[in-house]
Amino acid sequence: MEHNLERNCIYNMDCAEGLRALEAGSVDLIFTDPPYIAAMYEEAYGILAEHGARVLRPGGWLITYAPQYHLPEVIQILGESGLEYYWTVAQLNQSNANSVVYPRHVMAMWKPILVYAKPPIERPPRAFCDLVSGKRMKQHHPWEQSIHEALALLSRFAAPGNLVVDPFAGSGTILLAAKLLGLQ
Repeated sequence: MEHNLERNCIYNMDCAEGLRALEAGSVDLIFTDPPYIAAMYEEAYGILAEHGARVLRPGGWLITYAPQYHLPEVIQILGESGLEYYWTVAQLNQSNANSVVYPRHVMAMWKPILVYAKPPIERPPRAFCDLVSGKRMKQHHPWEQSIHEALALLSRFAAPGNLVVDPFAGSGTILLAAKLLGLQ
C-alpha cells in the first residue's frame, strides 16, 4: 500500500517498509550505502532492486556504495531490477584507513559506487568525475562515509528541489548533503 510521505523528513523505519510507502515514480534519486555484512548484503541490495525501479521516476538515478568482495553478486542483483547500469565511480580510500579485505589478502585503496538509471536513460544534469575522494569521517559511526563524496555526486546527478531518498540512512551523511544542496 502506497502512502504519501512528507518531504524533507527522516523516517525511522524498516527500509523495505519505507520504500513501499513511496508512490511509484515519485523519487528523482536514490543514494545509499547498504550494510556490507555478509549475512545482510544480499537482502539489502535485493530491497534496492525490488523497490528502486518502482519508486524512481523515468530517468531517475540509483547511486549506491558496494563492497568489492561481493561486487559481481551486487551487479547481478541490481541488473535484474529493470534498472540499467550506467557507470562505476571510484571512491579513494585514505591511505591510513584500515581497508584490508582479509579473505582476498588485498589492501583496498578504493571503493566502488555504482550508478544505475531507470529507463529511458537521460544524461545527468552535469558531467561528473568517476573518481571522488574526501576526508576520513568516522565521528558518528565506524562505517560513516565522507560528506564530500555525497556532495560531489549529488551536485552532478540532482537538481534543486529533486527528491532524494536514502533507505539505509546510517548516520545521515547523504541526507545532510542533500539538504545542503537544496534537495528534498
